[in-house]
Amino acid sequence: MKTIAFLPLTRTNWPVMVRLVTAVRDSGQGRPVIILSNPLMKELSRDLGGDIELLETAEGFAPIQPPQATQGVWPTNVVESGLRAGFQIIRRSRALAPLLSWHKGRTMEKQLRMAKDLLRKLKPAAIAVSGDRNGGFEPAFLRTARNLGIPAVIPPTAFSATLDGLSIARRQNSAHFVTHRPDFKRQFPNQWRHDPLSGEDLSFFGVATTRAYANHDMLPENPWVLGGGLSDWILVDSTDVMRRYTDLGVTPDKILVTGHPDHDALFLAQRQKNETRARLYAKYQLDPAKKLILLCLPNWAEVGFKDWAWHWRESELLCRNAVNHGGNVLLSLHPTQERARYIHLEKRFPPLRILDERLATVMPVADIYFTGLSSSTIPWAVLSLVPTVIADHYPEKDRIHAGLPGVLYVPQTDQLHDVLARLVGDDTYFQALKQHQQESSQRYGALDGHATDRIVQALLTSRIRDGGERLAHAA
Repeated sequence: MKTIAFLPLTRTNWPVMVRLVTAVRDSGQGRPVIILSNPLMKELSRDLGGDIELLETAEGFAPIQPPQATQGVWPTNVVESGLRAGFQIIRRSRALAPLLSWHKGRTMEKQLRMAKDLLRKLKPAAIAVSGDRNGGFEPAFLRTARNLGIPAVIPPTAFSATLDGLSIARRQNSAHFVTHRPDFKRQFPNQWRHDPLSGEDLSFFGVATTRAYANHDMLPENPWVLGGGLSDWILVDSTDVMRRYTDLGVTPDKILVTGHPDHDALFLAQRQKNETRARLYAKYQLDPAKKLILLCLPNWAEVGFKDWAWHWRESELLCRNAVNHGGNVLLSLHPTQERARYIHLEKRFPPLRILDERLATVMPVADIYFTGLSSSTIPWAVLSLVPTVIADHYPEKDRIHAGLPGVLYVPQTDQLHDVLARLVGDDTYFQALKQHQQESSQRYGALDGHATDRIVQALLTSRIRDGGERLAHAA
C-alpha cells in the first residue's frame, strides 16, 4: 500500500487536506500520513479521530519572525512594540541583512535534516503540499523530496492570487521593499515586481529570506504563481484556472485538471437542491417567497491586512446593503473567522443569520452571492448558476474573476444598493445572468461527483517529472 504524506499549513487548507486524507484512506489503496509542522496544525489535529495517522516534526525549527498581530492589530505594550521596531530595523538594514540571512540559513539547514530523516522513515510514494512558495517547513520538504526522487503534488486546496492580490500584504511590510536595492534586483530578477499603488519594488520573500533560500537550493524560480517552484504537479479546479496559471508562467504539462474536492459537495447539493432548500429555509426561518442572498465578508483583519476598526466598518456596510432589500440573508464565515466574534451581526442586521453549514453544501440553493473580496469560491457560484456581486471599492484590487459570467464588480459603495436591488427585483435581468452562466460554466469546472476520486488517483499514480531542476540560483 502506498504512503502519501500530507503537509497542511493553514486553517484555510486544513479541512480540504483532511477530506483528501480521508478519501485516500477510504480508497483502500493508500496509507495517508499528516505531517504536523506548526502549532496550529497540532491544535486542529486534536479534533481528528484516532484512525488518521499523524506525525509531528520536532519543535524549534520555525524561522524567527517579528511579533504577530493580535486580532489584526499590533500589540500596544512597550515591550512588544519595541521588539517589532527592532525587527523592522534589522530587516531594513543592509549591514545586518547578511546576519539575518545567515541565521535563517541555519534554521533551514535544521529543517532540511529533519525533512530528510522524516521522508526516509516514511518512504512515501508522493507528498501533498499546500503550495511551493510558502514558508515554514514546506521549502525544506520540497527540496528534500526532489533530492530523494519523491514527487510533490499541490492538490487544489489553495488558489493563486493575482500579482495585485499578492502585493496587498507586501506593500505593508518594509522587509519586502527593494526599490533601492539594485544589487538584489540584478541578482534575483524573478523575485521582485513593481507595485504601482505604493510605488515600491516589492520582493516576494524579502531580501534575507530570498538569499537564504537561494543558498540552500530552495528558491522557487517563479514565486508569483502556485506551481512556479519545486512541485512536480499542480492539480487545478478547471481549464480556466489552468489557462491563468499557464499565462503566469507555469509549465502547461505540469498542470492536471481534476476539479476541487468541494465540487463534489456542490454536485450533491445541486442534485438535492429542493431538499437542501427546504431544510435551510426551515432551520433559519427564511421566507420562501423571497430570494436568498448568501453573504461573505472580507477576512483582512484576521490575516492582519487591515485593522479591526476598518474591518467592522466594511462588514457593517456589506451587511446593511445585503439586508436592505427585505430578502433572506445568510452569512457564511471564512475558516479564519470565529463565529463568536460575528454573532452580534444577527441582532444588528435582522433578518441576517450566520450559516452553520459549509459554503459548498448550500451554494446551489442561493439566489445571489454577495462578497467583499475576490474569493476562490466565486467560480462555485458560476457553476451553481448563482449571480454574484463583488464589492470592489477598495484601493487594493484583485480582479481575479473579472470576466466570469454573471459576476458583477461594483466599484463604488453608493452603487451597491442599486445593483443588488436590480438582481432582487428585476427577474428578467436575473434570469439573463443565470442563462449566461449556464452557457459558459463548463470552462470553470465539471460537477460530476468525481473530483475527489481524480485527485486521489493523481496522488497515488504521480511520478517525478522529467525536465531537470527549476531553481532560481543566484547569479
